[in-house]
Amino acid sequence: MAGRIPENQIREVVERSDMLQIVGDVVELRRAGTSYKGLCPFHTEKTPSFHVNPGLKLYHCYGCGAGGDSIRFVRETRGLTFVEAVEFLADRAGLTLEREADDPAQARQRASERSERQRLLELARIVQQFFRSRFDMPAGLAARRYSDNRRLGPETAARYGLGASGTGWSELCDHCKRLGWSDRDLLQLGVASTRESGGAYDRFRNRLMFPIFNAQGDLVGFGGRTVADPPDDAKYINSPEVTLGSEQEGSRFKFFYKKGDTVFGLWQAREAIRLTGYAILVEGNLDVMTLAQAGLRNAVCAMGTALTEQQVAALRRFTERIVLIYDGDKAGRAAAMKAAPLLIATGFDGKLVLMPDGEDPDSLVRDHGPAAMQERIDKAAPLLNAYLDNLLGAWDGSIQGRVKILQAAGPLLAAMSGRDPTARDLAYDYLVGRLGGGRLEEARAQYGRYLDRSMQAAPAQAPEAPLPDPSYGEPVAATRDQQLLEILIWYPVFLPQAEQNGVLDFIDSSTVRLALRDLCAYGRDHHLELDEVSRWAQQLPDGAMRRLVLDRLMATVTVPAAAAAQEFERRAALVMTENLKDQFDEATQALQATPQTAAHWPELYGRWQKLSAEMRRVQKGRTQGAARSA
Repeated sequence: MAGRIPENQIREVVERSDMLQIVGDVVELRRAGTSYKGLCPFHTEKTPSFHVNPGLKLYHCYGCGAGGDSIRFVRETRGLTFVEAVEFLADRAGLTLEREADDPAQARQRASERSERQRLLELARIVQQFFRSRFDMPAGLAARRYSDNRRLGPETAARYGLGASGTGWSELCDHCKRLGWSDRDLLQLGVASTRESGGAYDRFRNRLMFPIFNAQGDLVGFGGRTVADPPDDAKYINSPEVTLGSEQEGSRFKFFYKKGDTVFGLWQAREAIRLTGYAILVEGNLDVMTLAQAGLRNAVCAMGTALTEQQVAALRRFTERIVLIYDGDKAGRAAAMKAAPLLIATGFDGKLVLMPDGEDPDSLVRDHGPAAMQERIDKAAPLLNAYLDNLLGAWDGSIQGRVKILQAAGPLLAAMSGRDPTARDLAYDYLVGRLGGGRLEEARAQYGRYLDRSMQAAPAQAPEAPLPDPSYGEPVAATRDQQLLEILIWYPVFLPQAEQNGVLDFIDSSTVRLALRDLCAYGRDHHLELDEVSRWAQQLPDGAMRRLVLDRLMATVTVPAAAAAQEFERRAALVMTENLKDQFDEATQALQATPQTAAHWPELYGRWQKLSAEMRRVQKGRTQGAARSA
């Protein structure tokens, strides 16, 4: 195991990492002024409160208080150790880490500190190497023949990592055990099954294998298509879902592999999707590979039996346009009609291509070529029209038939109301016009009330639970204290002056006061520019101080550099004046409530006089500062 990573290397990794891309792999981000925002990945919310500042290379959630740099984000979303996160980012940025030497004891300790996720990723790579190597060996002949029959060339096989499983009962298990992995490891990854007599055996046997990557490029599972003739088992089997025991219950990162979150081929298709501006969603893994080989490299498919909200969210990080191409049989049409409203309600603009009965994207491309598929895409009906036409196509002309159509369309139109009311109204007019036989106004009167009731009765999303205030139980810093913290973070050049004139002593909030004293101490050893202040913020322990600093650091700078000195003097004087005034008022009340004959009255009076003189001194300095500014 390599040794310690030097501090300068860690800084370079952070500087060279593209914060927007790293966070964008997990969160759909939209520009918001000088930063970007999206739904927080660390808690459930419907209104975006998660912000990313690419200049400072920081993220911060104003809802739950989560925040930090790219290393912290990778650690918390991928379940990695600090070293693993640095290695991941370095590899992504194309950097070679130079390590300091470890002694054997340190090396063993670092090896034992590998995260559970990292161990599974390492094992998955070994399993994939085994499958891939067998593909080109005599043992992989049946898998190669099947691949050739589907006309998948060597480039496609390499792009999607096609492989071949063994024909025996424990070839993979035996291979991994020789490399030091246990039955328990293989069972957890889902590439082995438990024997009744104990031990483990290979889950995948005599199959064409394809690895399953998540949207971040992690190899998390495997799928296999039988190549036995005749088939001796299910045609397709996939890895089971894998959970991580080290993650908290309820965490969205508890799953190492979850079918309902995974879109097959998205990792390979991401650049093509960005270039073309849309994704092609098909039903099967081999459809994805066939279309990619034909030049349609933006093809993907959903893992599992039906498209999920999580898979739609994963696609939306790359595009808002989609072409749905499902098989022409009854099952394919039914699947398309389930997927279409989910995509429409989520805001996708798209088309629907239904294959002729008995045809699928794979067979169409193989028999008629890529141009035939592209022609179908170009001529395809808009997704919303196709969905409504499918509903209307089942109408038998009866009143009850009208009711069923309205019941089916109501929830979708209700979901469209909040996102795109114009599209919802056009869809309403289209639907009601067809149901009314062209007499639109009469149809509105006849069916409008029912449609409104249908939409009101549509299953509403559960209200968002209020998020516990992360600072619950901690005193809230006064606005004047926060404003002083803000100006000193934005313009740390004024920190020595703040320390020298004693303004830090007048800050009521212990959180703000300690934060600024810590920053002053940090500044004695570092040249405090904004990026260095950002690095300092990363070193603060979790808690009120860190949340408050990140909150102010991520705020939009409202004070231009030319006015910074004047604004610092104004905010510093305000803190001192208001603090003294509060103390003076308390001393006045205490003095008035104490008889002059009391033993401690002279002490109270002396404090009152001292505060009065201090207030005049500060007020005089404030007046002189204003005169200098003028």
